[in-house]
Amino acid sequence: MRTCVAASALLAACTSATEPSACAQDLGNGVCLDMSAAAGLVAHQAIIVEEVARTLDAVGPLLDVTNLRIAIVADPLQVIPEVGVGGYNPSADEVRLFADPGSPNLEGVFRSELPSMLAHEIHHAMRRRAIGYGSTLLQAAVSEGLADHFSLEVLPREAPPWATALTEQELSVWIPEVVARSTGSYSHPEWFFGSSTIPRWTGYAVGFELVRAYLDQGPLRRASTLVGEPAGSFIP
Repeated sequence: MRTCVAASALLAACTSATEPSACAQDLGNGVCLDMSAAAGLVAHQAIIVEEVARTLDAVGPLLDVTNLRIAIVADPLQVIPEVGVGGYNPSADEVRLFADPGSPNLEGVFRSELPSMLAHEIHHAMRRRAIGYGSTLLQAAVSEGLADHFSLEVLPREAPPWATALTEQELSVWIPEVVARSTGSYSHPEWFFGSSTIPRWTGYAVGFELVRAYLDQGPLRRASTLVGEPAGSFIP
């Protein structure tokens, strides 16, 4: 990983600065952690810094992560209940991680879930720089599937619940539906968070399976090397 200084030193400098938001805006100096919107999480700052630095160190040999703002945000509404954190990648130079200050086990959540979520969102940011997240359902599903497989490549563990939300039989039904939407617009909330007709997390599960099948075709295929791979390559 190429940054202005070592990851741990950079993050410590950012989080101990008197004006963390000003530090976060200095994208030309590399990766920075911004906790200006993390009210209620200050008591866990040392753990957050440690886990973010550990994740960046693990990601560094696989992706050249530069000029990235990592914002920690206290917002219970954006947290995925099943894992205790949430993530969002609004642009190629920013990722946001959400936590609930009222959670009874924040330390455990930060230790076990924050690194995987951060790795997932970093892959999104790097894919935006390479090819874009995508504007079609197929492109979005592949982007999500790649990000989930990348988080497992960096930090091996069980796949997250959204990636395995569909049974094999359900996948056989929904994969063709997603692949058929390789052009045109789509409703992201419906396909990824569910509706009355689409199961919750369908887009994530289909994307995870499409990427899994593609990776299984060659032992050298890895999510870290497919940041710029077009979504069409993953069509069965």
